[in-house]
Amino acid sequence: GPMSNEQWKTIFGVGDEEDGEETNKRRGGREKVVLADLDKPGSYLLVSQGGKGGKGNSTLAKRQYIDNVLEKAYARSAGTPGEIAFLELELKLIADLGLVGFPNAGKSSLLAATSMAKPEIAPYPFTTLHPLVGSIEYKDGFRVVCADVPGLIDGASEGRGRGFDFLRHLERTKALLYIVDAAGVDGRDPIEDLKILGHELANYGDGDMLSRQALVVANKLDLINDKEERETILFELGLVAEELGINYKGEALGISACYGDGLGPLTRAIREVVKKENESRLIS
Repeated sequence: GPMSNEQWKTIFGVGDEEDGEETNKRRGGREKVVLADLDKPGSYLLVSQGGKGGKGNSTLAKRQYIDNVLEKAYARSAGTPGEIAFLELELKLIADLGLVGFPNAGKSSLLAATSMAKPEIAPYPFTTLHPLVGSIEYKDGFRVVCADVPGLIDGASEGRGRGFDFLRHLERTKALLYIVDAAGVDGRDPIEDLKILGHELANYGDGDMLSRQALVVANKLDLINDKEERETILFELGLVAEELGINYKGEALGISACYGDGLGPLTRAIREVVKKENESRLIS
């Protein structure tokens, strides 16, 4: 039935006298309450009950002559109003693989190089402003749907830089691909970047994203001429991934999304982690 005033206050925080942090956590003075997570085809939720229509006097009196016609003509059946609910709907992408990285790490370039997606690509940070989906198609018909999420920043798990808006799109992914700029084009350190990415995912929600099947990828290796330096970066990335508890097997993979170097081994590795995750979900 319709919510009482006390229920309304409990759900939406109307009339609360709290101040400080609790009040700041509310949106528009209303407390955010999750009603349902509609993550399966055909699932639905009744969020407010519709009202009941009334009957006018012409319906009751009808057109033919009957006893007490005037009395019945004045009679009527009042309708009842429906319930009112204030809703905030969140759309979350559903993908096999989520690309995780800082701005300008090369996520869009990788998606463009491995799929038919056409993301906007430019040599500056924050080129990707909205999540984008592309599919990696294999010769035998196997397909992996990838989600390119806009670049994260330090503090994303606390909401900085629209962190919540971007991280929630990774919640539906089966596996993750951590990608860093090995060349440090923007003056960044790839090792430190991986540490921050792992920290942000570990501190988002219940922290379960860090335990998902994952790959660690170093992009822009074409800008590093010294082979020994390349190998050192890949080795250190592998060590850091293990320290963070990132669920990956094997070694960090080096690629150049711009020139296509290393994409063959990478797409095979992507297939393996997604396939392994599919199998584990069937067993569980």
